[in-house]
Amino acid sequence: MRKLLGLFSACVLVGVAAGVNGAGATPPSGQFSATEYGRAQQVENAKVVGVSGHDVESTTYTLAPGGDTGWRTGPGTTALAVTKGVLKVDQAQGCASRDLSAGSALVLAPGKFRLHNAGQAPVELLANFTGLSGSGTPLVDGPTDPAPPCAGFAAAAVANGISTSESFRGDPSPYFRQAHTGHGGGDAYGSATKELTVQAGKDAFMTTLTLQPGFSTGWFTHTEHVAILTKGSWVFYGDRDGKCQVVEEYHAGDAWVHDVHRHMGAVQGNEPAEITLFGFNLRHGDAMPVFGSSPDHLDFTQAPPADCPTQLR
Repeated sequence: MRKLLGLFSACVLVGVAAGVNGAGATPPSGQFSATEYGRAQQVENAKVVGVSGHDVESTTYTLAPGGDTGWRTGPGTTALAVTKGVLKVDQAQGCASRDLSAGSALVLAPGKFRLHNAGQAPVELLANFTGLSGSGTPLVDGPTDPAPPCAGFAAAAVANGISTSESFRGDPSPYFRQAHTGHGGGDAYGSATKELTVQAGKDAFMTTLTLQPGFSTGWFTHTEHVAILTKGSWVFYGDRDGKCQVVEEYHAGDAWVHDVHRHMGAVQGNEPAEITLFGFNLRHGDAMPVFGSSPDHLDFTQAPPADCPTQLR
């Protein structure tokens, strides 16, 4: 079930981060609200791979008892986080089948797979997809594929009993065009892919942040995530070529694929920004990240680069 967090004032945000230690540390400032969709613990190490020119999408699904996606071919990686029920995951590679229970997360490599609910209770699922082309919602839209030649696997199935509640899609190409020191990858560095390392035992999560004009994160680091900007404009400040400047700029419909990195984010313009994060490697059992400092996920003990201000002016 989603949890809606209230709107906090700048003074409350400063209070949340007041326990942050470290010379020059800068707490967030401004107003925001957050909607949490859930989290689950990663069952094995994996890679999430973003590709320039191909969309990413984060979606919430419900599979009714007997619900089935049919066989699908994921062109990129597919990250799954089950928040309710038991999801059966079949993969053509290795003719493998497994049950993914509530509280468990798994990343599928590109390839053919099928998700279905063989239980008597609904399955609720968070999913992130990379490498997408065209339109339509993965797992629901478009034709299904033939079943692989694996003993014990059912014949091709038509998608049924599966529905979506929230769906967010964006193009990460602007991230690759703006690649800079500390991020690696990107067209400017001779690569059009970005890999995020996902660690077994840590949590994946999905949340939407609505950030009001004037909001700033302050200087911080974060763990790996795929972000989709659906409203407004957003910028990241960093130290580049000995100067403090905007190193990444995004508008509605853009996305980015970030690993651990120090920078400062801020709303640009007079409209709120809405960002949906599908994040990885949150320490299991930690509170869902919003803007309180947690060194394992959002670390506000960071001092700004020498050439950068401690806060936007």
